[in-house]
Formats: sequence, structure tokens, C-alpha cells
Amino acid sequence: MPKNLTFKRESLHLDYFMDDKNRICQVLTWHHPEDRKLCIVKYDLGESHWTSRDTGLRYKRMLKSYSLEGHQDNLINFKAIEPNYFYHSEVYDVDFLAVPIKRIKHYYYPEERLKEIVNEESRLDEIETKVKKLAELLYDNLKIPFDKMGITGSIVWKAQTEKSDIDFIVYGNEFAQNFNEKFPVIYDLFPEIKEMPAQKRMRYERSMAKKSGLSMKLTSKYIAKKKWLSVYNETDLSLVFSPLSSELPFKYGDEVFSPIFAVDVECEITNSDLGFAYPAIYQIDNYKILSKTDQMPDLPLERVLSFEGAFTGFFVKGEKVIIRGLLEKVADVKNNRSFLQIILGTKECVGNEFILYPEDYHSLSK
Repeated sequence: MPKNLTFKRESLHLDYFMDDKNRICQVLTWHHPEDRKLCIVKYDLGESHWTSRDTGLRYKRMLKSYSLEGHQDNLINFKAIEPNYFYHSEVYDVDFLAVPIKRIKHYYYPEERLKEIVNEESRLDEIETKVKKLAELLYDNLKIPFDKMGITGSIVWKAQTEKSDIDFIVYGNEFAQNFNEKFPVIYDLFPEIKEMPAQKRMRYERSMAKKSGLSMKLTSKYIAKKKWLSVYNETDLSLVFSPLSSELPFKYGDEVFSPIFAVDVECEITNSDLGFAYPAIYQIDNYKILSKTDQMPDLPLERVLSFEGAFTGFFVKGEKVIIRGLLEKVADVKNNRSFLQIILGTKECVGNEFILYPEDYHSLSK
């Protein structure tokens, strides 16, 4: 059994690690118990398409999809294989896979893997060469420092194939906002990167429609706001945004969530600094309950916490929105207070939750 690792920073969403049976796990969220890492067990040993260049071991993918159904299937499968990985979170009152730190053999940091690629002069494959060019473009034209970028997915553990996507991370709230505002300039500067063609964009629109219960006509309006959805020649680019360790708003256990009931709420966004993260957070105020509900708790409604990335990254401070999701009581243990939040990405509301501009919400009843 491996010795406990010393982590170089807080664990962040889309870090990867190898467990003591050489499985490859993808870290979920920036919010973890002290002795475990919430995760997906994404790859297990088997004869398939992925081979680690470090170990020579071959892998098969265990995660069917990133949907709620895919996560639940991953949980059920590995609960049977590795009961010790099954973890009921008292914070969320939800079941997760969470690997004990003492069973982590190696930890993969996306920013370190990118640094390795950027500094390599000659021995890069086609995908790695694209990653290096993309990092240099963002550094030169969007002024994002190399140490505020990373590469994840199969590339981070050196098992990419010629069909792999480029899963690129931008770290830091300031750089995430700057990226989203200015990325389209890359299309003019570098013709090899093009906006995602309509057929591929429809996959995102269809996925958002399934998760939200909205029409594809409406989801297309919001997906179009993600102007960085693109392809690099024949390679899909997936762009992800993560806060820095210093920007994490609270630690695991500082707050405990209790579900109440589903609501529709009109409100104003007062802070969107973490609107690109996973989970995303929007601070809200000036709210009005639109749905018929049981009596509302006599507590302030202060934020939205979204585990569904399809619904976030669109909105900024000062905008009015309408949210449909699960109302929760938050017990702020650290500060000895309670407040309310709306959480998105739950099994209770799957297929019937969203954040919309008021005109789009009111069009639903027409």
C-alpha cells in the first residue's frame, strides 16, 4: 500500500490520480473530506484504446457518460468492486465514490503536465503539439500566464490517442472571465482553430435540453454564449475553468446542506466570480419566489450552487435571472449561521431545472 502523499495544493476539479490498483480516477469538485478525494473511477485495467506511456499498462474506460445516469452507474459498479470507495457525504446527503488518500499511488496535476509539454522541444506527438500551440496562443494573445493553464483528460496521465479531445483548463477567476470575453480573437489569429460546427454544437444543445427540460431552440441561445466551443483541425477543444486554491470559498465540512423542496425564484446576481467553476456559485439578492410552495423558511436566500455546467458560465453581476432548482438550507457551521441556497444538478430535479433570463422563462408558458 502506498504511503500517504503530500499534496502540492488543494485538490481541484479535473485533477487525476492513480489508486493502489493502478486505476485512473478523475477528481470531482474543489470540495473534499480531509481523508478522501471525491471522484469518478474513470479507467480500469483492460484491453482497450488507452495505454499509459509511463507504465505501459493498458486501460478500458469505465465511465459511460458524464450524465447523472453515468455517474450513478459508475458509483454502483465500484461500490460492488471497492466497497471502501463508497462514501455517503453528510455535507450533501448524497452518495459518492471517494478514494481514501492512503490508497492514492500517484497524483496528476494538469498545470505540471502542461508545463512539461510547453518546455519540450521535439518529442511531442500530434495532440501534444496542438496543446503547446494553444497554450502559447493564449499566453501571447489573452495574456494568460502558463502557470494558470493546465491540460487534463487522457493527456494528463499520458494515455492520449489520436482521437483524444484536448481538455484544457484555465485557473483563476480573473483569467476565466478574461478568457470568456476575449477568446473569439483566436479565430482571427489562428485559422486552424474554428468555431464548433453546427452538427457538433447540437450535441451540447441536446444535452442541455435533456438536463433542463427546455426546448433545443431555447438551449441553442445559451450554448451560443459559450463562444469558445471550438475544434482544432479535427480535434474537439473542451475548455474548463477552475478557481485557484486561494479562491476557494469554503472547506468541506464548513457548511452542511439539507434539501427542502423545488422552487422557481426570480433574483439578481450580485457576484459571479465563481460562475465558471465546478461547482459554480452565484451570489444572489432581491429575490421573489414564483412557484407555489409550502411555507418558505424564515432565512435569507443567498446563492446558487450548480453542479451542472450546462447551466452556468453565461451570467454576470447585475443580471436578473429566474432559477428552477432544489431549495436547500445551509448550516454554516464555521460562522454559526444558516441561510438558503438553490442547488442545481440533483437527482431530485434532473430534467426540470435551469437558469434563464426572465423573458425566456415567461415564454415557457406561451
